[in-house]
Amino acid sequence: MTQVIHLDPEQVPAQLARGYTGRKFKVRIAEAFTIPGHAGNWSGGSRQTYSIVRIADGSSLPGSDNSSAPWDESRKDRVIALEPGVAVVEHSIFNGKDMGLTFHINATDAAPMLPAPTLELGPKTSKVLNIIGGIKSAYRPDEYRRCGLTDTDITSAKMLLTDLKYINKAGAITTKGRNARTPAN
Repeated sequence: MTQVIHLDPEQVPAQLARGYTGRKFKVRIAEAFTIPGHAGNWSGGSRQTYSIVRIADGSSLPGSDNSSAPWDESRKDRVIALEPGVAVVEHSIFNGKDMGLTFHINATDAAPMLPAPTLELGPKTSKVLNIIGGIKSAYRPDEYRRCGLTDTDITSAKMLLTDLKYINKAGAITTKGRNARTPAN
């Protein structure tokens, strides 16, 4: 499974954002990426478009077909080797909602964009962060109880998470907090 790394808009090079005005950015590190043959087609209010770009200047490279007719025989899955200096930029719309840009890049190009390493959290604080990031607020109290967390555990964890800027003052998870979450057990 590929790890998704979330980025703050300030961490994204302008040449990769290419005029995108949203605030959702992710990085996936890989050696190759497959652009599906159905790229650019709408289905149920959802669609993914892809562009292949040179990271240094943001110029487009050939290889992505988002606009030919869906029945065109030239539409096939395309495997793109993610060599250093090349990125596949995926723009996703899911059920009419903009899901942001995902940059599929080689590991050597990822280092300048990656956030600083996160601190190791204790088990209770980690559970609270995972609940905040993965459960709707109305259902969190039940989940806290199910995990055996007391009110004191929750309060102290939220204070620490706020100090670390993993959650904001309103209690919502931040980009830094998304990257600090541990996978579900």
